Amino acid sequence: MKLGEMNWPDVAALDRQAMVAVYPIASFEQHGHHLPFLTDTIETTGVVDRLDMRLAERVLCLPTQWLGYSFHHMRFAGSLTATSETHIRMIVETVDGLVRAGFLRVLIVNGHGGNQANLKVAQQILKEKHDGACVLGASWWELAKEALDQVKEAGPTGSGHAGEMETSLMMALRPDLVRTDRLLDDGWLPTSVHGARVQRFRRIDEQTERGVYGSPTAGSADKGERMLRIVVDSLVEVVEDMLADRF
Repeated sequence: MKLGEMNWPDVAALDRQAMVAVYPIASFEQHGHHLPFLTDTIETTGVVDRLDMRLAERVLCLPTQWLGYSFHHMRFAGSLTATSETHIRMIVETVDGLVRAGFLRVLIVNGHGGNQANLKVAQQILKEKHDGACVLGASWWELAKEALDQVKEAGPTGSGHAGEMETSLMMALRPDLVRTDRLLDDGWLPTSVHGARVQRFRRIDEQTERGVYGSPTAGSADKGERMLRIVVDSLVEVVEDMLADRF
């Protein structure tokens, strides 16, 4: 079910103990020369729409929150961002409304890597506010990582920002928005042997030339459809586990 298409008596009549509220969050930021600003939002919406088709009577799906934390993209014209403080409050206050309405199982489906730190903080705050609620956060590409890796062909760094995976998903969901004449691989890794073991926050213009981190040239619509099925299958399992109180 889609909350935005319902009215309040419909929602009041729901068996909220037998449902999971699904709250997708994404971003509005550049995705290189070949993908649109709404890429993360389109992908996350596509995933949640397919989840809704699979489990329509057991999920209540919110519209995708399109504004995320994208400070690291702001030197590329057109990108928009919330501050961390605003973004955390957006997540907390949205989930707070769901819990107060009686939805004690909430699944936040994240579609943007830059949202992950804020999502964790928001979950901590929500635990303090609503200790009896089950509020899960899942970045869809991490949830199904092992199975997705079997589909990828561009190697471990090929599916970074606007790379093989995102390009494939957009080719499956909105091929009309993919500029296939502009597919160019981009991005670099630190040369230190400890590069993968330490954390440093960088802007994406410090690591790329065109705003792409990965190999979009390896993308295809067929891969995108396979990846979507894998992600939705994983989310179905998570919802079923939430309803069975396995978390």
